[in-house]
Amino acid sequence: MSSHAQNQAILAYHEVMPESNYSYCVPLRQFKDQLGILSHGLESGPGALVTFDDGELSQMEIAAPLLLEFGIKATYFITPGLIGTARKFLGWEQLRQLQAEGHSVQSHGWSHKFLTGCDDHDLKHELKMSRQTLEDRLGNRVEEISIPGGRWDARVLRACADAGYRRVYVSEPWIATEMFGVKVLGRFMVRNTTSLQQFESIVRGDKAMLRKMKMRFQIRRGIVNLVGDDRYHRIWCRLTGYNEFEEARQQ
Repeated sequence: MSSHAQNQAILAYHEVMPESNYSYCVPLRQFKDQLGILSHGLESGPGALVTFDDGELSQMEIAAPLLLEFGIKATYFITPGLIGTARKFLGWEQLRQLQAEGHSVQSHGWSHKFLTGCDDHDLKHELKMSRQTLEDRLGNRVEEISIPGGRWDARVLRACADAGYRRVYVSEPWIATEMFGVKVLGRFMVRNTTSLQQFESIVRGDKAMLRKMKMRFQIRRGIVNLVGDDRYHRIWCRLTGYNEFEEARQQ
């Protein structure tokens, strides 16, 4: 089970590859430089927690050896319903190996459905099925979940609490609060465009940087409200290069 210090930055990664056009795929050299910053520490600031979403194969084949090299433990948020559906997803033996190496494996929902779009039955299934399957197959307690697509609201948080989660990770890095008995913790999404200067600012907890990010988020939320979430997501997929296995993720 992962833990973090108060005000500690929480970093969210997806894929790590030698190179890629996908916005959420961090190049290998860039990832190594970022781990170097984390392992050597900064003069000020509480450091950061490393997390991964989706259970991509590169997270073990490429990222895990570097985590070992730099002595960093991470939290892997997994969608059990996607295991075995494509070669790019980690399997159960690989997840057991990650646990054996000291990493934490937690929930990313059952099938990566956006939880705000689920009816009550599907929402309960997404949350409970994921948690129970991970616990049954891996033998460790699952009390944390990262929200698929960053879509959450009070109804989703209450359902997370009812499903037994105690920590809920969202996509707004300035958030650190508690609702319905669960801690709501914001993460910074590391992209291939994240500079080392931006990275260090986030790890240090630079308040000016967080204010800028919050302002951009509010602008984006206004656009979502204007065009609708489904249309916005399709546009986002085209702009970021996120299309492979998208159909499987949303079923």
